[in-house]
Amino acid sequence: MRIARPGIPAIAIALAAWITPAASHGAEAFPSRPVRLLVGFSPGGLTDQLARLYGQKLGEALGKPFVVDNRPGAGGNIAVQMAARAPADGYTLVMGANYVAINAALNRNPYDWDKDLQPVALIAATPNLVVVPSNSPLHSVKDLIATGKTPGKLTYGTAGVGSTTHMAAELFNAMSGTSMTHVPYKGVSPAELDLVAGTVSLMFDSITTAAPMVKSGKLRAIAVTGTQRAPSFPELPTVAEAGLKGFDVEATFMILAPAGTPQAIVDKLAGAAAAISRDPATRKAVEGMYATPLAGDPEKTKRYLRTEVAKWQDVVKKTGVKVD
Repeated sequence: MRIARPGIPAIAIALAAWITPAASHGAEAFPSRPVRLLVGFSPGGLTDQLARLYGQKLGEALGKPFVVDNRPGAGGNIAVQMAARAPADGYTLVMGANYVAINAALNRNPYDWDKDLQPVALIAATPNLVVVPSNSPLHSVKDLIATGKTPGKLTYGTAGVGSTTHMAAELFNAMSGTSMTHVPYKGVSPAELDLVAGTVSLMFDSITTAAPMVKSGKLRAIAVTGTQRAPSFPELPTVAEAGLKGFDVEATFMILAPAGTPQAIVDKLAGAAAAISRDPATRKAVEGMYATPLAGDPEKTKRYLRTEVAKWQDVVKKTGVKVD
């Protein structure tokens, strides 16, 4: 019987129990040096926050530092492409999200995710909030559908063409028959500022950035875009509950490695990430970011990406969304 010694993190104990003898034998030397964890966005955003949290925890569990390396640009593609081209030895990873699938549907990936990347683990998901100015006459999804069916009546702001905030609104247009007009911005902040001022009618905004503005009264939320109500806004219905059955958009975050990374290393990383996601302290930290921890293995991660690519390809086909 193994007795936990003082000073050994609970995550490390859980990881030791998870790894099979075969996987442990194949990956016993990994990691023997620091691991680089690429992030395709600037410091401070949710992708970066999750990378830093999981990087720290992975380092503690596996005994070597996981160093976050921010490489922003091209909607996250610069970092993902760097990972796709890196040696397949487990020492370069990237914090991906469903933007990988959206970019694939828009044909703007400079890599083939299915051939060039190895999914490792799903780690967290967060919905968007459908938000309007505090004095907006829109109070429900039914209001949004009824008003939005008149061409030019409603405008929606986004963080840019092809962003999750953009594609969520286009999915809504496709499913509801609305004709909301897209107003793209260079980032979330300027879009939110114009939304508060009433320059645009609404946003399908990240809950992470929208929540403080809703709680301060600058914006009003009318629904969440995921399959379940958000714990931080239990009174808000999902879009599906509120009248658009089947609507589901969440930003889902994952760890990806270069294709060809040895399976034993992939399994070791996946086991560590799953143990971290189940750790109560990690759960509390992730929920504090308005996200839900996930513990998806490599196969679940790959299935998720395939489903998302098909979903967004259908939206692109129906709406004619293009990236200039």
